[in-house]
Amino acid sequence: MTETTYLQFEGLGSPVALENATELLPMIDDVLRQWPHHSTKTAHAQPFVTIKPSEGKNWSLELPETQSAKRKWNDVNAVCDLVAEMAWERIRTEPDLLCLHAAAVEFAGRLVIFPNVRRAGKSTLTAALARLGHRIYTDDFLPVRLDEDSQTFEGIANGVLPRIRLPLPDNFSDSFHAWVNDDPGPSNRQYKYLQNAPVAPGPETMPLGAMVMLDRRDDPIAPSLAPMPRADALTNLILQNFARTQLSSAILTSMDALSRHMPVFRLTYHCGEEASAFLAAHPDLAALPAAKAGDVSHKTAPAPLEKREQPAPGFDRAIQYVQASGLTEMLVGEDHFLTDGDGLAIYRLNAGSVAIWRVLAEPTDLDEVIDVLHSAFHDVPASQIAADSEELMRNLAAARLIVPHNLEEAS
Repeated sequence: MTETTYLQFEGLGSPVALENATELLPMIDDVLRQWPHHSTKTAHAQPFVTIKPSEGKNWSLELPETQSAKRKWNDVNAVCDLVAEMAWERIRTEPDLLCLHAAAVEFAGRLVIFPNVRRAGKSTLTAALARLGHRIYTDDFLPVRLDEDSQTFEGIANGVLPRIRLPLPDNFSDSFHAWVNDDPGPSNRQYKYLQNAPVAPGPETMPLGAMVMLDRRDDPIAPSLAPMPRADALTNLILQNFARTQLSSAILTSMDALSRHMPVFRLTYHCGEEASAFLAAHPDLAALPAAKAGDVSHKTAPAPLEKREQPAPGFDRAIQYVQASGLTEMLVGEDHFLTDGDGLAIYRLNAGSVAIWRVLAEPTDLDEVIDVLHSAFHDVPASQIAADSEELMRNLAAARLIVPHNLEEAS
């Protein structure tokens, strides 16, 4: 007999279905204790994920058939996977949100964002800041809303316990190891959720104050905090965003505003525990202004679903291409950022690619692009120009930033 319990979380349009899986409910309630939710025996919408028992005392997570095959996990990993899927459901429910792959920690009434850079030590640094009393808004994904009245970018707490990767670093103190070991949160060999960490309740909001990119070094080094160039900051903000239901022009404009009005730093460090104490005492993070957007608004229609699901037409080197209409172009330092008119892609052009992009302002085929560039850059081997030109044109076509000339005329 199948018994299904549905969990409806605040801010999610669809529920989680537990099919003969109420045994997992106490852990879900524990890990997501600060994310308001309730259980029910009936569902008002199709679940965005269904959890069922699997062999070997594991759990199976099944998404709608159009999205993905089912995955099998133990208790803790099943909850980890559930939280990740909840991030996607959050932005499906509210497409106007930006959503950053990042931890967010409160510093004196402002959120400092730590982007999700692989193996940079984000989870241990976040846990170390929590041990010092800093409230955690998230350790993985941060929904961001623009307050239209104050023009302030505000992060939204998700109410999920922070998760630390195990084993702990050897260079952390014995007292930190004891603090983690004594915490009663759920754990397995890979992860532990920290029940005693201070967590902001969902959906509390707080203005963004700064972003800190993590640069963890293998060799011992004293922590240092330095401003990042704006072009690098904008690139990192764009890469950390995963709210791809929103028009790319709105994403680019919002990220540009953030890079202008929110300080971005690079933290170079070796030990996360030492770095957390360094950040907690750093004057640049003690009195941050709220990140403003000026006249930016991203209350826009979502990118067309039917186009997001369809691949771009294949590239044909024999026909003429031209820049697509309705593009948004932004120059930051030596980098050009482009978005297509349908709001589907953000593309970064380096200084070398801009020359090719400029040639494509007029209908041009690949051979013509190669000839023009070869005439302009005599010192560059013709084979390199040909390879680079074809690779860029293929990428631009796949991103719908250039289109066949006959199609552009028809539009």
